[in-house]
Amino acid sequence: MNAGQEAVEDRVLMIVPTLGRRIDLLQRTLESLHTGQGVGVDAVLVTPEAGLAMRELASQFGAKVTEMPGHISAAVNHGLTVAGPQHRFAGWIGDDDLLRPGALARAVAVLQRDATASAAFGACDYIDVAGATMFTRRPPPLAPWLMHLVPGIVKQEATLFRLSALREIGGLDESLRFAMDLDLMLRLQCVGSMRRVEATLGAFCWHPGSITIVNREASLAEAQAIQRRHAPTWLRPVFPLLQWSIRVLLRRMAARINARWMPDAAGDA
Repeated sequence: MNAGQEAVEDRVLMIVPTLGRRIDLLQRTLESLHTGQGVGVDAVLVTPEAGLAMRELASQFGAKVTEMPGHISAAVNHGLTVAGPQHRFAGWIGDDDLLRPGALARAVAVLQRDATASAAFGACDYIDVAGATMFTRRPPPLAPWLMHLVPGIVKQEATLFRLSALREIGGLDESLRFAMDLDLMLRLQCVGSMRRVEATLGAFCWHPGSITIVNREASLAEAQAIQRRHAPTWLRPVFPLLQWSIRVLLRRMAARINARWMPDAAGDA
């Protein structure tokens, strides 16, 4: 370091794509980004149109607001353009999802220990709209490889990315609307490994209004098309049968979740 040159603190850029229709849940999300994280965090809200309530909330948490009339993939890519030289790591989170306390410090520590890693991931709680934990999904051994077969096995809400790796692969594929996180993680493994964090890092809000829940069938179809595109050559002859079996299993699991925690939505699984 040259004389008079100050060290730049490594900070995390967190992007929150939002329509601004759930200000109470958005406030809860922003609180989770800044509560006990143990690292510097800069939040940017990407929205088609920012109302007064959103701007006041953003000001309360020191978050930047930027307008961009696109879907989530485009919104996240737009948010990444806000990154400065102090941002070595980045992630995104829905406006109804949460980070768990200390999540970012744990993920950053893993990425700092291994400069070749493109991402760090941990377990993810599934919560209801009131914030109560329904269950926790813990990625199994070989989870990065198993993503070729099972969508959602690593949750984006519980994953932090190295910004340079995101830029190397060109960010999210903006032609995708539901499973862009799966596509991103599969492509990231071409430029660096994904490292496990032995902790619960995030929380995904499972409720009838969630984009993932409302568009479950379209999301699964898009995810499986992505998996076929990335499938290893030796696995392709049996891939249709594997995907059919997994599709049946995932539908049954979703139905059981709805039947237990959201009986009114069980018929939509």
